[in-house]
Amino acid sequence: MMKKLYKWDLIHYFGQLKWIFLGTLFVTILSVVFDMLSEINFVWAMFHQTAFIISIVGILIGLAYAFFSIFQRYYHTILKDEAYFTHTLPLSKGKILLTKVLSGFTLFLLAIIVAVGLLVWIDVINVQQFLDLRQLDSNLFNMSILSIASMVIMFFVSIVVIYAALSFGFSFNKREWLYVFVYFILYYVSNQILSMINFGINLLINPNLLAVDDTDPTAMFPALSGILIIQLILSIGLGVVNYFIARYLMTHKINLKNG
Repeated sequence: MMKKLYKWDLIHYFGQLKWIFLGTLFVTILSVVFDMLSEINFVWAMFHQTAFIISIVGILIGLAYAFFSIFQRYYHTILKDEAYFTHTLPLSKGKILLTKVLSGFTLFLLAIIVAVGLLVWIDVINVQQFLDLRQLDSNLFNMSILSIASMVIMFFVSIVVIYAALSFGFSFNKREWLYVFVYFILYYVSNQILSMINFGINLLINPNLLAVDDTDPTAMFPALSGILIIQLILSIGLGVVNYFIARYLMTHKINLKNG
């Protein structure tokens, strides 16, 4: 049943997003074709610039729409009328929540892959220059890889946090969105406190943490990568806590909304 729920969510997402990405793909193809023709006549260069800008705008709109559709889907299937069907499925609340997180993460990960692929195609992102960075500065290259991996993991965590915030807000009978906002504030404060503790401990262990060598500014990257890894672990821990909070609220506290 988890597989079916996962599939239903993805079918819904793709049904909403397909025309945005197909339209963006079409304009991107035009941009590439016009770029090739611009060597023949400058008029094609003008068409290329227009198609190029529209392509980037379409990519950004697709990513934004994918992001918000994840939480719209959760809102309608867990908190509103459709929730009466979702909550009667022969699945525990924890499995329903996990399926929602996985389907949402899959959607946005695929959207990012498509977006990056299109940006590479129209030469906004130069993959070869990024790979060459490994030869030029291995520390900066490793830091970049770590940052990219952190962003992917943090998006997964953010889905859980937003689901928990929505579940918390709609465990009240009124002013639901105010309580959602309050939950975000509490999460932000908790995250900042953990960040300061992490930084303080690392600074005590290594008092020269922020000392920058003018001849080699990238020498501080290994120390900063340690802070980033520990912060990532703490953030994952907060994500796990939020998962159990959301599961508890889904089981015991949620007030479904009609209309």
